[in-house]
Amino acid sequence: MNRLKHFQKFQTPYMIGAFTLFFFANALTLATSRIMEEAASGSKEYPFETWEPFLWEFSSAIMILILIPLVNWLLNSTWLSWANLIKTIIVLFIGSLVFSVLHVAGMVLIRETVYWLAGSDYRFGAIGFGFLYEYRKDLLTFAVLVSAIQCYRFIVSRVGGEANLIGYSDEKPTITDRILVKKLGKEFIVKIADVDWLESSGNYVNLHVGKSIYPTRNTMSALIPTLVEHGFCRIQRSYGVNLDRVESIEVLDHGGGSLTLVNGKTLPISRRYRDELKLKLDP
Repeated sequence: MNRLKHFQKFQTPYMIGAFTLFFFANALTLATSRIMEEAASGSKEYPFETWEPFLWEFSSAIMILILIPLVNWLLNSTWLSWANLIKTIIVLFIGSLVFSVLHVAGMVLIRETVYWLAGSDYRFGAIGFGFLYEYRKDLLTFAVLVSAIQCYRFIVSRVGGEANLIGYSDEKPTITDRILVKKLGKEFIVKIADVDWLESSGNYVNLHVGKSIYPTRNTMSALIPTLVEHGFCRIQRSYGVNLDRVESIEVLDHGGGSLTLVNGKTLPISRRYRDELKLKLDP
């Protein structure tokens, strides 16, 4: 469970870390390749300083990494709907243009700053041709980022499993008594009544059913109201509980407390939700 919680909380940093390793390794390879190609040509003098290829490639890599959260945000936005392919293609095309403009502008700024500090001058060239030249590469990079992020999400959902309340949507939350769970290419249904307790973890709420854990991409604030009529109550900012699973409650002097489930699990109760819990247990 600890590993699942840790991964859910830090999966975005892990993804960015993987991209960082890839793009930095790629930049290092491209920079050294330029130097090696000049050396192999037999030239006694390089047409550039040894540090310049590293600046060119790493300035590009740094800007790509800075823009990854923007790409991730775009994929999370309501503008995209994979059911409407034409609209999605248009949005992604516009996104690629914005990505390229920001990438080129930031990369040139970094290069001009370093060249200025080195007492030299950096020339990007004609803006129109220069941008077109860079956009060809940026379009491919943007497509790779979109594909990689989507594949990463798919693998996480398949391996870790994701649960969705049947009949639930953000626009029209409905009362439901079933959970549809997708894991490793299989789908199965779990009854809400079988859920022991809820646990907020990053962008997920983990549904604990016996020894099994089913993550659902949701927030505790949005999920709890849909489950109140099924006997659930929020007991702390990160926890909710099925009242039928509560065995005992202990209230502490400072106003908080804890409760124990019939399976022996102990959960904290915050002062904010204590009175609501007591009211539901003893109406």
